[in-house]
Amino acid sequence: MLKKITIKILILIIFFIIFHSIWQLLYGIKTGKSIQESIPVIEKPVADFSRFLAEKLTFWIKEMRVSTPLGDFSSKRTISYIVYEWIKLPLILILTTFGMNLLRLSLNKNNLQKLITQNNLKGAVAGAIMGMLTPVCSCTVTNIYIGLVAGGASQKASAAFLFASPALNEFAIIFMFVFGGFFGGIAYIFFGFIASLITAYISNKLGLVPKNILFRIKGFSIKNKKTSSSSVLEKAFDETMIIFKRLIFPILISGLLAGLLVNFNLTLIEIMKKVNFQWWGPILATLAGLPLDINAAAMAPIIASLRNVLPLGTLVSLMMATTVASIPEVSMLFKIIGRKYTLRVVFWYGFYTMLIGLIINFYVLMI
Repeated sequence: MLKKITIKILILIIFFIIFHSIWQLLYGIKTGKSIQESIPVIEKPVADFSRFLAEKLTFWIKEMRVSTPLGDFSSKRTISYIVYEWIKLPLILILTTFGMNLLRLSLNKNNLQKLITQNNLKGAVAGAIMGMLTPVCSCTVTNIYIGLVAGGASQKASAAFLFASPALNEFAIIFMFVFGGFFGGIAYIFFGFIASLITAYISNKLGLVPKNILFRIKGFSIKNKKTSSSSVLEKAFDETMIIFKRLIFPILISGLLAGLLVNFNLTLIEIMKKVNFQWWGPILATLAGLPLDINAAAMAPIIASLRNVLPLGTLVSLMMATTVASIPEVSMLFKIIGRKYTLRVVFWYGFYTMLIGLIINFYVLMI
């Protein structure tokens, strides 16, 4: 009885999110916004609900501030953000995994092939485009990536999505056009899209292999376990719960790290102001920004304050580094692909992010 009620609630939430996304798109177009500005933020209803609940649960906490070499540490802000992440991340994981499992079990292979199950260039392009249309932060994208993998997305499509979704979301693109000009916006999209495709084609070396990921998460529990589930809905729910139970601990660790790191995001401004027009600016921007959990929307005031003191390439590296990955994401990747491959993913993200900044700065200097 409880399972059936839970399934109905999940379906209602998924339909609400779909309806809300369509409404966001139509409202944006109706009010004169561009298509790019109107693209809905899929996780917004869950994030808003989580933020509201976190504020209600932590309103009684008294503020305590501690000065550290990296900046002020706020107890209230930290605890509130941790609670927010501990509500949001599990919800995102359950909803996306259940939705993708339901899609896989409901549709036949031929229909799925038309989506993102093709393990070729078309599949990689589809995954990258889907990532651009599903803008989420780095601490959330791993949950959605797992949902895609569990739902039957191909290796190349899911790997391209993993890079594109946090890096090439509409906020990052809009801000790069605003603060970096037309060339900056186009360069950001071009290099980010190419990076997504390269990620798809080196996914074997990065350990982003769906069958291995599912084995690490589920083992033989689904294939070898006889379930009494008679409906597609119950089967999708059972598989979702298996994945959720295996990942809840790293999810909580991820949220804890995000809460601790949120205190030091603004320290990034002080670090980058000292870089100025040094040639190694993109390298430092990547090293300083990659570990932090900052979504593209939160990067707006940071990029705005640095636009006149940093060259374009360094701004691009900074934006991509802070959005494409974070320590919370790394903690999740440890669970699903292991330490060795997680380090390879981080190295690849860092190398490419540094490289595009250096290339853009060199090009701008030449002209």
